[in-house]
Amino acid sequence: MSARRGAMAAALLLAGCAGPLLLPADGDSAAQAGAVAARAREVEVIYLGEEHDNPHHHLHQRQILEAMLAAGARPALAFEMLDMGQQGTADRAVSERLGPQILADRLHWTARGWPDFEMYWPLFDLAERYGLDVVAADLDPAVARRIAREGLATAGAIRSSLASLLLPDASREAAIARTIRDAHCNLLPESQLPSMVEAWHARNVTMARRISQALERHRQVVVIVGDGHQEPGGLPAQLEALRPGTRQLVVEMVEGSGARDSGGLSARADIVWLTPAVERPDPCAPLRHPAQPRR
Repeated sequence: MSARRGAMAAALLLAGCAGPLLLPADGDSAAQAGAVAARAREVEVIYLGEEHDNPHHHLHQRQILEAMLAAGARPALAFEMLDMGQQGTADRAVSERLGPQILADRLHWTARGWPDFEMYWPLFDLAERYGLDVVAADLDPAVARRIAREGLATAGAIRSSLASLLLPDASREAAIARTIRDAHCNLLPESQLPSMVEAWHARNVTMARRISQALERHRQVVVIVGDGHQEPGGLPAQLEALRPGTRQLVVEMVEGSGARDSGGLSARADIVWLTPAVERPDPCAPLRHPAQPRR
């Protein structure tokens, strides 16, 4: 790192000690990644949040992981995008050092609904080159969908292992329900929201358990996860309930260019990295104005 970048990283690190660290979209991204990596040295779990389809977020995730590796860290690398049933496939695929297309095919990446694998490939490439363990962290999507439709009771024998570990908090649960309703274009019936909240908790509890298991073998775990799972009551809170005292660092990637764009942040974020936004079509438009059949 150049002297200028080193000084900038040190300044950013010191600025972050008093509270959440705000990294501007137009800053020196290499220095900013170095500052994040410096703060990561003292923690066990580092969440690198993302909007799944934003390439800037994936670039910064790679930069942070590279900076950690350059400093000698060898964390496990956990992915929300892989469910726990894929662990064996992930282990074999990474150990065989496959190229991006074959690896994506082995992981059924596109079929599972995730965006362009090329954005994620640099992280898997680093795992291959540095011998990092990859952790398939998420709940089986079929189980998650069943819970979302019919409630946690349908999980049967594994119900207790999926239930939220948090103390009851009606206002928190109501906020989670509002977020889920908004994400579904305000079209979900109110009667379905409780089971949707249960499914969200079940996924976060599963990921927390997988991270906790990885910490039995590794000093650190880097988690690649959507920003939404970092909300109050989300994954970091579930891990704290499961493994009290775990030192966690939450990095949130936020689309925007200035401090005014950071107003809707998760209360749990330790570091906020502003990035350019990605243009997206309105996902609710087809639902509000469905196409009329041709006459």
